[in-house]
Amino acid sequence: MIRTQTRHAPALPFATPAVSWSRLAELPAVWRRRALTRRDLSRMDRHMLSDIGLTEGQALDEVAKPFWRE
Repeated sequence: MIRTQTRHAPALPFATPAVSWSRLAELPAVWRRRALTRRDLSRMDRHMLSDIGLTEGQALDEVAKPFWRE
């Protein structure tokens, strides 16, 4: 059997050894901010989204992302 190795990008930023401990400590706050921002986006109507320069499609794409994704 032939094995092929594929490299996948780490799912979490701290999965790479170059990330500092201080950045790791900030991660929960970053995740919470993303979750709250996406929640707020989900509650905006078309006019509010237009005011901040987003379409409904862009907002829906952002809201669909899990909190750990940028």
